[in-house]
Amino acid sequence: MRLDGRVAVITGGGSGIGAATARAFAREGARVVIADIDETAGEAVAAEIAAELTATGATIDFLHADASDPTEIERVIGFATSTHGRLDVLHNNHVSFESGRVGDLTLEGFRRSLEVGLVSYWYAIKQALVPMVAAGRGSIVNTASVSGLAGDFGLGAYNVLKAGVVNLTRVTGIEYARKGVRCNAVCPGPIGTPPIERLHEAAPRIWSDIRDAIPMGRYGRAEEIANVVLFLASDESSFVTGSHIVADGGLWAHSGMPPIGGLGPDF
Repeated sequence: MRLDGRVAVITGGGSGIGAATARAFAREGARVVIADIDETAGEAVAAEIAAELTATGATIDFLHADASDPTEIERVIGFATSTHGRLDVLHNNHVSFESGRVGDLTLEGFRRSLEVGLVSYWYAIKQALVPMVAAGRGSIVNTASVSGLAGDFGLGAYNVLKAGVVNLTRVTGIEYARKGVRCNAVCPGPIGTPPIERLHEAAPRIWSDIRDAIPMGRYGRAEEIANVVLFLASDESSFVTGSHIVADGGLWAHSGMPPIGGLGPDF
């Protein structure tokens, strides 16, 4: 098992990519601590995983926590290290942001977007580095986005915070490479998580337009991103640090130009 006996903290573990990653880590033998502001969802995921655990040696714990609160981050990291005596993996996966054109964003909304989606990532990394550096090993995986590599209409705050996550990943990776701690990011494209499912119900045309813009012609699955996180968390990626892996069905590879001469994705 790729994470046998290792201790992992996953923020935003109550749904979507975080929940899928928790399942993947547990299957690979990790002792997992998930944190989420949604207590009902987090407890449900933890109970589901606990029911599936057999003789893998894995464990699962859920902590109700608001990742935008530094004391809550300290509590989550502290729980993992005090309960299990170590911390091997941190997966920063929470986010909250205000949408709208750049000129229409509120000061409060823009600031909170950065606090939740970027500053709290840095603070969780800061806390996790203490036990990781002391042990001489560790892997930090940040959920960034293809929206951190390019711009989107109406998602300015999200674009900025995810771009920050990408560069936070780079600098952490290079600064701690000789301390045995790796830091990488996964950049998903549109994934079939609860927000996308709600979009399907509220605005089916937008939902289908986004789907059709993806060269693979479908939304990604949370499990597909979890597999990338698992790779980056495990020793299989032992020479990878300061990097980002794009998993978006080919979306970022496309220039945005419409099909020319009828040579579209279905030619």
